[in-house]
Amino acid sequence: MKRTISALILGLSCCSAYAAVSVSDCVIREPAPGSDKTGLYFTVTYQPDAQTDSLRLPAPEALYGATVNTLTSYTELHTMTHVDGVMAMQRIPQIPLKPEHPVELKPGGNHVMLFNLKKRPIAGEIYPVELWLAFAPEVKCDAMVKTSAELQQAGSH
Repeated sequence: MKRTISALILGLSCCSAYAAVSVSDCVIREPAPGSDKTGLYFTVTYQPDAQTDSLRLPAPEALYGATVNTLTSYTELHTMTHVDGVMAMQRIPQIPLKPEHPVELKPGGNHVMLFNLKKRPIAGEIYPVELWLAFAPEVKCDAMVKTSAELQQAGSH
């Protein structure tokens, strides 16, 4: 039994060494005054190589969430839905990552919610972020805090 578990752990750790995931445009929205929650946005790309393909991973690579330990210990993946003309947030368990297809987490779409903020992030500050993925090893980025106006302006280009 111990050998089986050890082999499984070793096998999965080998798989993660080959999964190439990159992240860019990592941004945290400056929350409204008095709010203890905000959004985290970024673009994530899964780029498997020949070794990854040959491993025949048991499932597709997926994003399960993110950690911003200096701001919060509670995060959730969310998506926005439109029902009868009303936008609503809905928690989702994961976001599948398709090879060579960047996935953009952005305002009004998929995003990471940061709850119970330990402090209010201010525009211009930078916070370390770590993504939770199915197979890839630690993937990190530095998130710049931006105002809602800055996010709108960046999205209109």
